Amino acid sequence: MDIDKLMNYPGENEACSEDRSLEDIVDTIIENNAEDDNEDDTVSLEHVTRKEALMTLNTLPNFMIQYKYTTPVLLDAIIKVRDELQIDLNFKGKHTLY
Repeated sequence: MDIDKLMNYPGENEACSEDRSLEDIVDTIIENNAEDDNEDDTVSLEHVTRKEALMTLNTLPNFMIQYKYTTPVLLDAIIKVRDELQIDLNFKGKHTLY
């Protein structure tokens, strides 16, 4: 292959030589964004019980200690959330309905 053809790809010059107005460019972008907005990207969340969340929060500090970017503030926050959830779970478990 000739080096001039490689450096000056014929199709590239035609695409770059199009004279488009700013309005055309904006319209094209808006059309592309509108097509993206029509896609349904929602994800249904599964129900998570307090016990399942507590089991996860018992494991999470162990994982975070192994992670090299973990700060003590982050680790303390995770432990605080775990403790609050445990208190809430204990409080809810002690109540009985009459």
